[in-house]
Amino acid sequence: MNSKNIYLTIDDSPSKDTDELVDFLLSHNIPALLFARGALMEDKDSFAKISRAIKHGFLIANHSYAHERTSEIGFKNQTEQITKTQILIDRAYDDAEVQRPPRYFRFPHLDRGCGNAWVIDFKTVPEHYRDFVTHLFHDGVRLENKDPPTSTQIQLKNDLQNWLKDNNFEKFSPLDINHPWWSESELSEATDMLMTYSTSDWMTTPRHLGKWIYKDTEALCKKIDDDPFLQSTTSSGIILMHDDREESLTITRKLIKHFLNQNFHFLSF
Repeated sequence: MNSKNIYLTIDDSPSKDTDELVDFLLSHNIPALLFARGALMEDKDSFAKISRAIKHGFLIANHSYAHERTSEIGFKNQTEQITKTQILIDRAYDDAEVQRPPRYFRFPHLDRGCGNAWVIDFKTVPEHYRDFVTHLFHDGVRLENKDPPTSTQIQLKNDLQNWLKDNNFEKFSPLDINHPWWSESELSEATDMLMTYSTSDWMTTPRHLGKWIYKDTEALCKKIDDDPFLQSTTSSGIILMHDDREESLTITRKLIKHFLNQNFHFLSF
């Protein structure tokens, strides 16, 4: 049977469980990219968890500082937070005595400036796939509202894309991700890192449990099994999970084991 190839990305590190998360992934030979929040790296012990992950071969990328929505805080605030976080990440690489990798960035809440209901301009997605891609994001992120973006918000998104390029952040859109709705839309052009699949793991953490569409890990496993593009053996995917401040490690272990049991292969970045 052909394997299904995926890149694992994990948001919101470090947490109290980051060391255990790293050890679990290592025990299964799974590479991952951890998107770190600068505010969580400030104390010595938390910083050490990021440095340790680097020493064990994991990539660390930028998830801004205070995990605030771009559409609410604006250009100046968000770019200052990204810069502040990158300084901490660079220092962690120096502490680990590991060469700094390419700079990758993911917006908190996937709010790229237009609110997270409008992660991209869905009109750029081929019409046949538009409903699928809309649900991909709406079922995977914590929506506050579905108001369409204003012209000011669209300009904010564009300005931030240019800022990321000017500040040496790199696009992650490898050729092995070739879903038509990815390669023929704004998704593949983004300088910030997006995803092709959200596990929605956050929905089953204690503070969110029962409030959203997925109520338990069994439902999350079924979500994996039911996604037709995730099951493809002709295109790789980018998976979104979380290193949460609550009890997410149990959820992570179960979902990772389900991926492995379903013949998924985790790719190196």
